[in-house]
Amino acid sequence: MSDLGRKDQTIRAWGVYVSEDAAAEVGRALDAVWLNTGSQERLFRETFSQRFNIPYCVATCNGTASLRASLAMLKVGPGDEVISTPMTFLATNTAILEQGATVVFADIRSDDLNIDPASVREMITPRTKAIICVHYGGNPCDMDELWAIGREQELPVIEDCAHALGSAYKDQDVGSRGDIACFSFQAVKIITCGDGGMITTPREDYYKKLKKYVWYGVDREGRPPAVDGLPEDIDVLGFKYNMNDITATLALAGLRHVDIPLARRQVIGKRYRDELRDCRKIRIMKYYADRRPNYQLFPVCVDDRTSFSEWMWAQGIQVVVNNRRSDRYSIMGGLRDLPVTERADREVILLPIHCQLSDDDQARVIEAVLEYDRT
Repeated sequence: MSDLGRKDQTIRAWGVYVSEDAAAEVGRALDAVWLNTGSQERLFRETFSQRFNIPYCVATCNGTASLRASLAMLKVGPGDEVISTPMTFLATNTAILEQGATVVFADIRSDDLNIDPASVREMITPRTKAIICVHYGGNPCDMDELWAIGREQELPVIEDCAHALGSAYKDQDVGSRGDIACFSFQAVKIITCGDGGMITTPREDYYKKLKKYVWYGVDREGRPPAVDGLPEDIDVLGFKYNMNDITATLALAGLRHVDIPLARRQVIGKRYRDELRDCRKIRIMKYYADRRPNYQLFPVCVDDRTSFSEWMWAQGIQVVVNNRRSDRYSIMGGLRDLPVTERADREVILLPIHCQLSDDDQARVIEAVLEYDRT
């Protein structure tokens, strides 16, 4: 074993990017008279809209809240089915359960681990109310096919963009087209505010409804001037999902510098692809020419994941299994017959990718992978 295994040289699987001016910005927000949803939250939404060419944005307290509010706005409830991917963190699908609906899992594609539109078509029934896709690892799904299915079947498509901030599909930012997209600003995301989320849509009618669902059924910005600050009537059951100004300030600081982590991940992702493309035991994902991944994750498939993991950790390199197939959990109703998902659940593991990963650290990761591949 080489001296790469020394514990003090461990290369971490995750990293957090916080801009240098974030603390000062949050300090100024704390000095303000108003700390709840206010001017900073509005500025964050406006800046996000401009940066990613998105017509309408609704900020939330986390990505899961964004998903549930979107499902609620679409009137998804008991007796309904939502087609989703099993290759995701369970929050994508617990949001469906929280609405009392049933999760119907489609299989995934082996080349990019994204939901397979052909499988989606097979799963549609008269009870289907919506489709959810996840841009796994920041590698965009085949949205033209999914949107076509949605139009044909009159089903909205919700994009879970928790991994995909800054990714693009056919030269357009993810979340700027389609029906609804939901973003996350959780701790290890490209923009972080500890926890936060955003719902985006090009549809004004959805936007007006969503504003109500994130705050008790009330459009905060559309409230009439009155002593009690509430409208005469509340006609939808909303949630307490709004984003406060402290959170928004931290998110805004990250957004103003977002090109730094996005650019760094492009460099790391390209180097992995260039130097690991000829491996025999490790298979990297397919990245289509008409899409720009943000490399939130860098998944690879390995036939013997256990031996690979043990090898990499012995070299002082953290490789991790980020997600297991969601249908393995009893709350989801048990395992489905999903052959591609079954194989991915055995083989997928993540290589380190984050802003703190130096060129020398990445060289160590690549050296260790290539050495494993040669054995």
